[in-house]
Amino acid sequence: MNTSSTSFGFDFSFSIRDKQIESINRMLKLKQNENDTSTNWQEVWKILVFDSYCSSIIAPILTKGALRNQGVTLHLQLHSDRQPIQDVPAIYFVLPTLDNIKRIAEDCKNKLYDNIYLNFASRLSNELMEELVTLTIQSDTVNMITKLYDQFINFISLEKDLFVFNQPKNSYHAFNDPTIKDTVAQEHINTVVDSLFSVLVTMGVIPIIRCPKNSTAEMISLALEKKIAQHVQQTGSGGANLFSSNNEMGSQLSSFYRPVLVILDRNIDLSVMLHHPWTYQALAHDILSMNMNKVKVDVNSSGQTTRQTYDLDSSLDTFWQQNSGVAFPSVAGDIKTHINEYTEQTNQLSQMTSYNIDEIDDLKPPKEIQTKGLGELLTQIRAKKRSIDLHTNLATALMNQIKDRQIDYFFAMEEAIITRSLVDKKELASLITSPIQGESGGRGTLEDKIRLLLIYFLSSKSIPTSEMEQYEDSLKKMGADLSSLDYFKKTKAFNDSLAIVNSGPSSGAGGSTSKTTGFIQMITAYQPVESFTNMFSQGVRSLLPKSKDLFVTRIVESIMDLKNSPLESDFHYLDPKITNKSNIPKRATPFKEAIVFVVGGGNYVEYQNLQDFSKKHNKKIIYGSTELLTSNEFLQQVKSLKEHLN
Repeated sequence: MNTSSTSFGFDFSFSIRDKQIESINRMLKLKQNENDTSTNWQEVWKILVFDSYCSSIIAPILTKGALRNQGVTLHLQLHSDRQPIQDVPAIYFVLPTLDNIKRIAEDCKNKLYDNIYLNFASRLSNELMEELVTLTIQSDTVNMITKLYDQFINFISLEKDLFVFNQPKNSYHAFNDPTIKDTVAQEHINTVVDSLFSVLVTMGVIPIIRCPKNSTAEMISLALEKKIAQHVQQTGSGGANLFSSNNEMGSQLSSFYRPVLVILDRNIDLSVMLHHPWTYQALAHDILSMNMNKVKVDVNSSGQTTRQTYDLDSSLDTFWQQNSGVAFPSVAGDIKTHINEYTEQTNQLSQMTSYNIDEIDDLKPPKEIQTKGLGELLTQIRAKKRSIDLHTNLATALMNQIKDRQIDYFFAMEEAIITRSLVDKKELASLITSPIQGESGGRGTLEDKIRLLLIYFLSSKSIPTSEMEQYEDSLKKMGADLSSLDYFKKTKAFNDSLAIVNSGPSSGAGGSTSKTTGFIQMITAYQPVESFTNMFSQGVRSLLPKSKDLFVTRIVESIMDLKNSPLESDFHYLDPKITNKSNIPKRATPFKEAIVFVVGGGNYVEYQNLQDFSKKHNKKIIYGSTELLTSNEFLQQVKSLKEHLN
């Protein structure tokens, strides 16, 4: 059995997704570096066997077509019934767990494949290695394992600058549960540390680490620093350097190319987890529960409603790439532009041929199309049509929810509260105490009302008792579960930090208040529709989020620009390369790159706010979290914590 580890290269793009794709493609080619001149396994059929977690790593970044391009003709779940397939190499990509090791040994015993290439998402421990060796020796099948690699790609890339772990599950609860056993808590910390180590190895960087003291983030940061430092020491003793580059130039650059890794605790800002979002991607996540870049939408066609699943991949969908972080009111105009481009292209095709676009068979285009070299134009038209279908259906689904729940009004009120603008108390009371949607005079769901009340409670230094009682009594009569409010009342841990969060410039919430008449009529034939430009004056108020940096963004700015502001005055400064911890030289020049990681859950609002900041100031920021949570998912975890306080 031949064991080795992967090393990853330096990349100017500072893209977590690109680097992970490089690593996975190298794994699928059965090569561990670009200088490998061995047999081109791309030209050989291969089977990919993965567990459920590693399947989720591959799903957002490699399509079935991309896997076929790497020679993968079949991909199977490890813990499923599989038939023997001979004369084809099998690539295993799994987490290093005891259950997985036992199943791999069972596959060897049953001789399912001739050659097995084992790839573990993170380092395989000595104990599990010994278990694998013991089991394969017992069945006399150790020779079936051709190679074994530690890949260090134990994370999920959703965008070029966004990643999650999805481990541990229910991470806000996991890191705030007062009844958790020490051993379980340590397991959670180790899980995050191992995955963060994988992120850094994949990026090929050893960062400066900053984290707040006396927090879960501190425990994770110190453990990560120790893990990196131990590896650096082993490298100095002749061991393989996981952070080294595949070329000499990259190796020289990586010696001083050091971003900052900012590790934060979710409790540093909770309001962002409750605020109704107003950008396209964040709305798709919060309203339609977008997960792993997939969203399900009810589509009405010819009087029938069907459930459609769409892949929202920014690397493949130009419209999504350009609009995912844009305020939703601006999306309407871009959809209209998209439709106009499509109409222009179809007219162009009709003028150059005797065919209408609807008369052309994609699989067997007419010879006239081929002889006139219009195949590329036809491909562009088809792609444009698919994009229009997707985004008109997605925007329609969002608009229906926005107008039914009056989300624009909740958003505007929350903006006013968070930015310390003048709050209309009558409007606030109406939004919280009015009946729920579907009833006469109804406004929003119970969850919408609870989210607004929580933001008001957490963002206010004091609220008159009679006012709070009015809101709570009204919500209880409607059947609301106020466990989350009770939890925040009892802990009182967040008010001081949120008082800092919500200090900032005033901003009003303007826009039309005309009566809702609904979203645009469903686009048919994709002809230019002028109502697109007037959509929000007809549908919802044309609100645009005020330009403001969230609390996490302000912390990151202070750290990257070395401002030494009160926001990060109580933060650790950790350097894994320095052995003398009593005398760590501080960075003298501002950081241009940062990796920001939030323990206990993040969301697209925080991610997009950081990206807006990075573009404005010519910086590069990668955002990650233990998981991306909708407000509903976050509230469910808070409710479960409340039970432990009783």
